[in-house]
Amino acid sequence: MIKKNLLCLLIFFVFILNFKPIAYTQDTSNQISDIEEIVVTSQKRANAIAAQDLPASVTAINEDLIIKSDSLDLTDVGRMVPNATLHPSATFAGTPNFLIRGIGVSGTTRSLDPTVGIIVDGVYLGFPVGANLDMFDRESVEILRGPQGTLIGRNDTGGAIVVRSKRPSGNFGAKIDATIGDYNRKDFSASIEGPFSDKVSGKIAFMSRDRDGYWKDNNGGTMVPAAGAIARGYDETGTGESGTKPDVDLTIVKPMLLIEPSENLDITFIAEFLTDKSGTANSRNFVNNDALRRTQLFGYTPPEDRYEINHNLMGGNDLEIETYIGEFNLRTDTGILTGIASYRELTYDSSTDFDGSPITLFHFPDNHEEQEQQTFELRYAGSNSNNIDYVVGISYFDQEMFVGERRDFGVVDIAGVTELQHDSVGIFAELDYMITDRTKLTFGARWTEENKEVIFNAIGSCEKDFSSCSGPSSGLFRSGTYDDTTPKFAITHALNDDVNIYASYTQGFRSGSFDARARTIDSFLNSQPGPEEVTSIELGLKSILNDGRIMFNLAVFQADYDDIQKLALEDCVVDTTTCPSGRIQRLINAAVATIEGIEIETKINITDQFSIEGSIGYTDAGFDKFEGFDADGVPGYDPVTDPAAAKALKFERVPELTYNIMANYYQPLTSGAELDFRVSYSYTDDFTNNATMTRAIITESFGLLDASISYTFAQSNLKLTLFGKNITDEDYHDFALDNALTSLTWGGVPDTYGLRLSYSFE
Repeated sequence: MIKKNLLCLLIFFVFILNFKPIAYTQDTSNQISDIEEIVVTSQKRANAIAAQDLPASVTAINEDLIIKSDSLDLTDVGRMVPNATLHPSATFAGTPNFLIRGIGVSGTTRSLDPTVGIIVDGVYLGFPVGANLDMFDRESVEILRGPQGTLIGRNDTGGAIVVRSKRPSGNFGAKIDATIGDYNRKDFSASIEGPFSDKVSGKIAFMSRDRDGYWKDNNGGTMVPAAGAIARGYDETGTGESGTKPDVDLTIVKPMLLIEPSENLDITFIAEFLTDKSGTANSRNFVNNDALRRTQLFGYTPPEDRYEINHNLMGGNDLEIETYIGEFNLRTDTGILTGIASYRELTYDSSTDFDGSPITLFHFPDNHEEQEQQTFELRYAGSNSNNIDYVVGISYFDQEMFVGERRDFGVVDIAGVTELQHDSVGIFAELDYMITDRTKLTFGARWTEENKEVIFNAIGSCEKDFSSCSGPSSGLFRSGTYDDTTPKFAITHALNDDVNIYASYTQGFRSGSFDARARTIDSFLNSQPGPEEVTSIELGLKSILNDGRIMFNLAVFQADYDDIQKLALEDCVVDTTTCPSGRIQRLINAAVATIEGIEIETKINITDQFSIEGSIGYTDAGFDKFEGFDADGVPGYDPVTDPAAAKALKFERVPELTYNIMANYYQPLTSGAELDFRVSYSYTDDFTNNATMTRAIITESFGLLDASISYTFAQSNLKLTLFGKNITDEDYHDFALDNALTSLTWGGVPDTYGLRLSYSFE
């Protein structure tokens, strides 16, 4: 199946390269237009750099495409990017489990750092909750693939996502959007901006989203214990709470202020206030042939309707985030001095029915989390001559977090607390040197030092309201200091004015960690892996062909992935408290891997009215070594480990093949009105959801078909858009789980439709 899909797509891209756009000699209204130049801001230079001139793989998505595709969050955006799976966490709403080029984190342990950095308005987000950003009031999203250790820093070994909000323009303007859709969807947003004086202007934007959940909890299914089933005294289904999951209740307010004291200085203040009271995850049981699964032993059979669930805990989320950012840009004769400072405060309360059944097997009730972070970056981007551009800077990051987690297993209800303090400092520099008019060298480096301190109170050692913790598994302390230098080298050569080729060597690292969900004292005290490191080599081509009508980009990469942090088995001294079995699960630098792949992105303007664009990504990720991995296929962790078997394992949640294609058609009408048509299709190959590749929970390949039609009224800024997403109602899921408790899936979004009315004026 993979080879068939790959062959079809390669034939399509060969057709693109050899395609000659239609040339109209009589009707000038159909003149072929050039590909729009896209510039990126993530490189922190004095002048914005065209994405086509960058010796790296980046997909830049502007506001227009965000709106046309009805992209609500980064998960939606990710479906337009090759080799990127920007899926949300199964457990906690708004929390990402992002992977780029096969490198990512699958889980929600807060003490583990991500491998895909998320930067918003120049600020790195250090806490995962709420980081699957809403796309409201965004000017652009840049998805950079491969390590970004020089300019962005740590925890971006897979790549980075750079998001920029729409800034005040200094002119008066306003915009209103209202959307209605099925599942009682009601979205409303508005923004207004204008000058207060000739040197001060402002903007305020507001958005609310409200929607019922896609999954109905009607207390369905059956509860008929099979012969020999364990009796727990549960009633038959049909009683209990009912409702839908996961409903949406989100509000964002974003004021901004722009001050321009002189033509060489601008100062921007951005604040954002987010309140999210959306529902919890839609975990759903499915019938597993393994007779040991507890839900089957208790006699529960889930409803047949794939959009029906039965939870005995409806749960909910309450997320509050306040963000404050200040930025200045001072222009000099040779460059720009930029400073960015920020403060972010977050509180998060959540309750989740993780087991997806009407039985209390595994609940996360009444969790409470807090995080505060401060960041600062000062950099200077300049030019010394006609052939040298550079940027140098220093950055500082500090965060504190409190994570109170409660677990209700039905027969036992326990809680634990982790507190983490973390700071880091980085010094970076990068320089472009034009050797000739057509050849450019890029080299840079970043030095980072960070300190972490963690206080661990194991699950079971704290009061259920997290007010106090006691016992032998409480108050355990660990600290770590890590430093790393990550270099970058690249060479870019222009074959002509339209075609660039490049080669690059980059490194990145992911911070050392602690296991804040360790099961025993020994497991926590001896789970302190050092940093992961990724070294990537990339060869690429970027081109604008056929007189600016076709864009074709190609990248081939190989990454050496060292010291991968994984849970593995190690021997320990037998002790009834710390190590009862003589072999224990610890978080260690257990694995080494090699990742290879290819990416193609293209766009063709067939006429001034019709364009097609698409991308394809292929990733081959495999372990070269995996120490202490229990790969014998026997349920549970035991002493049988087989490094050779581990080499045959696949990376979790990494599809080999992803692709997307979009077609856009614009039709002006004689009345002066305009019609816009858009259709898109994105494909994700099958992937495993756990390291042991359990067949029952493999996510099968799926494709999503979206479409929209917009009507812009004559001589007006009023637009009406009808849109549909997953219009074929593809049955898919982003995540699945199989353990000793139950077998679960978290289903994907069904077919949805909506109508959006937009009006803007100046």
